[in-house]
Amino acid sequence: MKYRKLLTWVFIILILGASLVLMWAFTMMKPDPTSAAVNKMKRLVATEVVNYDQILSSVEAPGRLVASQTVEIISEASGKILPGAIPLKKGQGFKKGQLICKIYDEEQTLSIKASKSRFLNSLANAIPDVKFDYPDKYGDVLEFFESIEISQPLPELPEIKDKPLKIFLASRDILNQYYTIKVAEERLRKHSIYAPFGGTIMEVYLQAGGIANIGTRIAKIIETDLLELEVPVDLQDLPWISIGSKVEVLNETRTHTWQATVARISKFIDPTTQAASVFVQVKNSAANPVYAGMYLIARFNGKSVANSMEIPRQAVFNQDEVFIVVDSTLRKHKINIRKVNQNTLIFNGIAEGTEIVVEPLVNLREGTLVETDRKGQ
Repeated sequence: MKYRKLLTWVFIILILGASLVLMWAFTMMKPDPTSAAVNKMKRLVATEVVNYDQILSSVEAPGRLVASQTVEIISEASGKILPGAIPLKKGQGFKKGQLICKIYDEEQTLSIKASKSRFLNSLANAIPDVKFDYPDKYGDVLEFFESIEISQPLPELPEIKDKPLKIFLASRDILNQYYTIKVAEERLRKHSIYAPFGGTIMEVYLQAGGIANIGTRIAKIIETDLLELEVPVDLQDLPWISIGSKVEVLNETRTHTWQATVARISKFIDPTTQAASVFVQVKNSAANPVYAGMYLIARFNGKSVANSMEIPRQAVFNQDEVFIVVDSTLRKHKINIRKVNQNTLIFNGIAEGTEIVVEPLVNLREGTLVETDRKGQ
């Protein structure tokens, strides 16, 4: 019995001894906590060497393309609407100077021809008196008489400085007849509606064959030869854009580009977005057409920023601080921000040759030991 108890205690002592030996062995295999902490602190960070240069700062913003001109065609005459050189239909394109439509004018045309006939008769009766009483003006009056064509607009009346001749012509009702015909010709001109620009019919309110009165809306047309891209630009970017500067316009997939020009910059801001509208003129072409209503991206060339460098915005914290690396140790440094872009910013204020961190650092503090991975090397 005693032997069994002794044997049990021996086994217990051996097990405890083996456990202590194993614990000591595992403790010896555990790495030094000091060296592990040091290794943990050494993190690889992306850096660049500060090198200042002349930077062309661009501004990029989206916008919607609109027609540079939108015109309501309103009748200035009364009568039946007749077809012009193009169908009066929505979506119909036209060129500058083409006849869009016409208001019936046959009666007005015949009336003007009758008035011209009476005017020629009055002038013919006066010519012999002009020849006798005003021989120095006879050649001018005769030339004017011979230049009149019944089917053509009246030519300009010769300049009359001689007061007795002016009184004579007025007494014969020649001046009154002349200006009455000119007024009638101007009214006749309003019966024909010509395109003031190349474009498209956007809306049609009255078809050919309908009756128009003075003030009746006939159609709405937009210019498509020259369009405008309205781009909302943040106030901080406005100083970098100027009227007349060149702009590169891209589609949303960035597969097509157009060259454009800044036409004007609004002098007010949208209270909701706190942005000002910049209007960019885009010339249309058959090879690479654009359409009103398209959403495009404008890339303004901006202005050059001297003695500066560009880094990602994410590398900056506390508004104007960055990390620099000095003797493999992180140090904070303030910078002078010259311009903020969508993803980058332009700065100076750090000595050239300094190694600056160009990525966001998480859970790292000033004084941390790091290894650097220089970009571009």
